[in-house]
Amino acid sequence: MKKIKSFIMFGLCMALLSFALVGCSKGKKETDSDKAGIDAEPTQAVKDEKEESKEETGDKKPVTLRLWAHWGSEQRRPTIDKIIQKFNEKYADQKITAEYVYVPFGDIETKMIASVTAGNPANVVISAIEDTNVKAMRNQAMDITDYLSDGVAEKFYEKYWDMVTYEDRVYAVPFNTDTRLVFYNKTMFKEAGINVEDIKTWDDMINVCKKLDEKFMGKGDYMLAFNPVLGNFGFDTLAINNGGGNFDDPMNPNLPTANSKQNIETLEHMKVYADMYGQDLVQQAMAANAGGAQDLFLSGKVAMIGQVCNYIATIEKYNAEAKVDYGVFAYPAGPSNPTGEPAAWGGGFVCTVPYGAENPQESTLLAEFMATEGAAIWAQEQKDVMCSTEANENPAMASSVGWKETIALMENTNGTRRHPYAPNAGQFMAEAVDSIVKNYTATDVEAALNTAQEQIEAKIEEEKFIFGK
Repeated sequence: MKKIKSFIMFGLCMALLSFALVGCSKGKKETDSDKAGIDAEPTQAVKDEKEESKEETGDKKPVTLRLWAHWGSEQRRPTIDKIIQKFNEKYADQKITAEYVYVPFGDIETKMIASVTAGNPANVVISAIEDTNVKAMRNQAMDITDYLSDGVAEKFYEKYWDMVTYEDRVYAVPFNTDTRLVFYNKTMFKEAGINVEDIKTWDDMINVCKKLDEKFMGKGDYMLAFNPVLGNFGFDTLAINNGGGNFDDPMNPNLPTANSKQNIETLEHMKVYADMYGQDLVQQAMAANAGGAQDLFLSGKVAMIGQVCNYIATIEKYNAEAKVDYGVFAYPAGPSNPTGEPAAWGGGFVCTVPYGAENPQESTLLAEFMATEGAAIWAQEQKDVMCSTEANENPAMASSVGWKETIALMENTNGTRRHPYAPNAGQFMAEAVDSIVKNYTATDVEAALNTAQEQIEAKIEEEKFIFGK
C-alpha cells in the first residue's frame, strides 16, 4: 500500500492508458480524506461538515447533484426517472436536487475515470460491483465512510456490503445484483415430449437441444434450441457452475487460473454447441436478436435462452404480444462442480461517489437513497434482485414466474472481485472463448486458455511495475 500511495499522482495520469474497466452487471471506493492517512480518524473539518449538513436550515445554498447511469432504454429509463423524482421531492426543503445523465454502458467506466483525472466527476456513478476494490486502490472512488448514515450497513446483505469495503473503509453503496437462469418455452418442451425436471447434467442439456431441433428445425422462425453465447449467460456462469473461474479466489483474487481443468471442461462443453450448430447459424442467430417482443426467445427463434433474472420484467412487459408460456430452471451443475448443486455468476452495480466529487455529504445521501428507497422502486418495476434486504421483500414480485427460482439460486450465486493488477483479465478470457465459440478462428481449447493464462500473468507483472507491489 505504501508504494501505491507514492504512485497516486502518476497512477491517475496513467489511468486511461492502463485501466479501462468493463462492467456487467453491478465499482466502489475512494477517499476524500488525506491520501497519506486512509485509516486515520476523520478530521474535525469533516465532522463539522456533517453536523452542519444536519443543522442547516432554509438559508442553505442549493445543491445540484449529477447521477450518471447507463439506463436509457424504453424499459428502464422511466424507472430511474421516477427514482430521481422521488429523491427531489423528498429533499426539496433541503434544496438538494439530482439530475440524471444517461451515459452508454460501454462508455461509463472510462468516462468516470477520465472525469476523475480531469477533476470534474459526477456526484454519483452507477458502476460495476466487482471492481470497487480496484477503484479504491487507484483513488478513483471516494472513501464515503464518514458521510454514511448510522447503521446503514445493516440494510444490506452482508456479502454485498463486503463487496464495497476495502481495508475497512466504504467506497460505494451496493445497489443491485443478479443471477442467471435458463428461460424455456413450455409449449415447445411439451410438444417435443421433454420434462424439464429430467435435465440434470450438461449432457442432458445437449440431448434436449437435439430433441428440440429434431422437432422444430425448419419450422416457422425457429433457428436453434439453445446456445450459451446467446442472451446473457456465457462462459462465466458455466465456469462457476463447474468450480472454475479466472482466479484462485473470487473475493481475493491472486493467482490466475485461466487454463484450469474446470475451465477447459467448460469451454469444451461450449464447443459442443459451437460444433453442433456451426458458424453460419450461430452468427445468424446472434444477428437476429432484436428488442422487445422480437428478441430471440419471445419471437420463437430459440426454445431456451440464458438470461439474467431481470429478464422476467422484459417478458412481462412484452408478453401480451408474444404470448409465450415460459418457465425457468438453473443450468445443471458441471462435472467438476464441488457440491453438485447448480450455481451461477452474479454481477451487479453500486452507487459510487467518484474521487474528487463536489458536495460529498449530499452525494453520499443520493447514493444511499438510490440503494434503499430507490432500490425498492427498481425491484418492483425491473424484477431485479437488490442488495437491500427490504427491497427484495416485495409481495408484488413473488407472483412473477421465475422469481421463486431466482431467489433460490441466489444462495449459490457467486460474485467476483477483479484482480488489482489485472482488472481486465476478463478481456483476455473473452478473446479466448470467442475464438472457439463465436468467431471460429481456433479449435484447440487448451491452447486458447493457455494463451489467456500467459496474457493475464504478463498483465499482472506490468501493472505491478506501474503501480508498485
